[in-house]
Amino acid sequence: MGDGKKFDTMVDACLRANAAVVETGTPAMIAMTRALLWQLGQEAAQRDARAEDAARHAPRIACAK
Repeated sequence: MGDGKKFDTMVDACLRANAAVVETGTPAMIAMTRALLWQLGQEAAQRDARAEDAARHAPRIACAK
């Protein structure tokens, strides 16, 4: 499983955990899972920015017509 797939799997697990915590957890627990989701969002944004930057600086291959 690639790093991106592992990250996506982790995000899905955290989203499910957050839903359970919101239903039955204390306000402190809810705050902790929301902080985790915020951090995951920050990481996702950084990953997207790095991918866009890499694509922008990738060498371009000329195609013959």
